[in-house]
Amino acid sequence: MTKKYQIGGLLLLLFAAQAKAADAPPASTTPTPVAEAETAVVEESGEATEDASTAVVADDETQVADDAADSDEGYVFGYRNGFIHGALAAKGEWTDNLYNTDADQQDNFLTKISPSVWFTLPRRSKRPVQIVADNTAVGGMQYSQSDSDSFNKIQAYLAGTIDFMAYSADSDLNHAEGDLDAMLQYKPAEQITLQLLDKYTHSQDIFNIAESTVENDRVYDSNIFGAGAAWYSEDRFSVKAGYRNFALEYDDAINDFMNRTDNGFDAALHYEYSDKTNFFVQYQYLMAEYDKKKMPDNDNNFLSAGVNWQTTVKTTLMAKAGFQTVDYDDLGQDFVFDDSDSTFFFESQGIWQATLKSSLLLNAKYSIEQSDSEQALNKSVFALRVALDHRFTDRIRGDINFVYENSDYAQFSGDTRSDDRWYLKPEVQFALNKWLFLNAYCSYDTKDSNYDGLNYDTTTVGVGVRGSF
Repeated sequence: MTKKYQIGGLLLLLFAAQAKAADAPPASTTPTPVAEAETAVVEESGEATEDASTAVVADDETQVADDAADSDEGYVFGYRNGFIHGALAAKGEWTDNLYNTDADQQDNFLTKISPSVWFTLPRRSKRPVQIVADNTAVGGMQYSQSDSDSFNKIQAYLAGTIDFMAYSADSDLNHAEGDLDAMLQYKPAEQITLQLLDKYTHSQDIFNIAESTVENDRVYDSNIFGAGAAWYSEDRFSVKAGYRNFALEYDDAINDFMNRTDNGFDAALHYEYSDKTNFFVQYQYLMAEYDKKKMPDNDNNFLSAGVNWQTTVKTTLMAKAGFQTVDYDDLGQDFVFDDSDSTFFFESQGIWQATLKSSLLLNAKYSIEQSDSEQALNKSVFALRVALDHRFTDRIRGDINFVYENSDYAQFSGDTRSDDRWYLKPEVQFALNKWLFLNAYCSYDTKDSNYDGLNYDTTTVGVGVRGSF
């Protein structure tokens, strides 16, 4: 897997090579509404992110309030404009069901220390992009990547986070997780945009009987690399194309049935119907190739049509729908499934800025994903996430995140397995000043499955502190 992660080092070199362009005119710090919702509302520290099959919220404690304000004036939440930003966060949380199981529930107190740093060029107070990885989604991302905000000539971004985690229930569980994000965008001409993206993650799956257990913690490394180009004509048409590579490898041999490499491309034709409405047709091809051949390789084709619609300055919607086909290799004549599968799929991302102090995010998707069970060929996933953010005062803000996910597994035995998972997390943040923040939260996580032993109910309560510059 070493070669698969060399791309991340390439992006770091590109970032350094472009540092000489620091005298370029500052870019606008006003993101597209959907992209802003991804960072300002949803991308906070959430225990649901430990589930590799659910892209719920980006596990980055430093993002709780960093992107809330457009400037330093009027609010204490947020970073100052600059090339480099850093933070040190600490939290303690108690849970009544560490391993997410109905049998022999174990409570635990988790201590988590999270240093982080991020760089941008040109200077800005907000992260220009956030890449949310998902291990079972073909290509490594459950939701489409939102466009980053506008920039003049060049834009570069690099961010890293490490989480040191200590468990009271069992010190053998103590470990460190981390991720590295990088982006480089360049405009060689006014009508052309080029982009490179990379995200490396070292983490482990969420605890439950079907995934990570005390005997098998499912530690993994993953890497997403993307390259894209866009051309904008003068007659309202534009063309966008991209390439993506996703590499996934688990540490222990017992989990090597999930090790795979995805490669593919996408292309889209856009038509600017009006200043507020953009229609597009898109084709995506992604091939999943498994290292050990314990799972069948498969080709995924997506053909869809959609719209980007900004109804008002406060409301933005992206919606697309179409057909997904999956073709499998070498299933054999006696296999319970056909060599191909198809389904109607859709995706929507919306943000409503209800007031100057409140915003609502709504995302939904349905598609066939890769399996995280050695007993199933794939799983059909409907995912819904809702996030509400409200600023009560200049120093106090709160948010509520809700996630629902239904996964229907295509079992090799022919049996039916259906999992329903709900996750709810309200949180309050208090800013002591412009660099020191406190937060308190609670969460409720539950799964209902028709397979015995997979059900659980888990309650978690936590408090934290973060200092930033």
